[in-house]
Amino acid sequence: MSEPVGETPNLSDSIGSFAELVAAGTPTPGGGSVAAYCGVLAASLGQMMCNITIGKPKYAAAESRLKEITDQLEQLGGRLRELIADDAASFDAVLAAYRLPKETDDEKAKRAEQIQIAMQRAVDVPFETARRSFDVLKLLSELADIGTPSALSDIAVGAQLAQVATRGASYNVNVNLNSLSDRELAEKTRSEIDAMVHQGSTIASEVSRKLKT
Repeated sequence: MSEPVGETPNLSDSIGSFAELVAAGTPTPGGGSVAAYCGVLAASLGQMMCNITIGKPKYAAAESRLKEITDQLEQLGGRLRELIADDAASFDAVLAAYRLPKETDDEKAKRAEQIQIAMQRAVDVPFETARRSFDVLKLLSELADIGTPSALSDIAVGAQLAQVATRGASYNVNVNLNSLSDRELAEKTRSEIDAMVHQGSTIASEVSRKLKT
């Protein structure tokens, strides 16, 4: 960020223990939760741009829209925070389903049903992470045009984070789609997530180009 702000003491301590939880020798939180967290950070950078710009006479014409974007980013960031935990929970549910007993035919049938339910959830959660992060990215692209240039580099960082969140979440979507029995739904979802990733990459690159001009 190029615009000075008041110094924050012990800023490095403010990130909490999330990184340590990821580094621990447990399956969760993993890449899906990290993707969602990248989305949270992207939304936060967008809010910062709005807060820096709002109130400056030069940007009075855009103030109403900036306030709308701030509210939207706050909502998106809040949901992405929830998805950090939801992603870990969805993976744990898959593990629990696979551990169900499978001695009798009835147990096998119930286990197979629960696996499909858990796998669908394991697709739905990262798909939502990707979609919400893609929504953040689109708002950041708009902010790059109407916000103060002094925070454009921050928006460029946010755009890259949102793109990483979208693409990162897509990895879990695509991996888990392979386990769904409904192949028609799986391929439809795969097509949708791939299109989102492609568009997200294009938008993030456009924001980067704005920084260089």
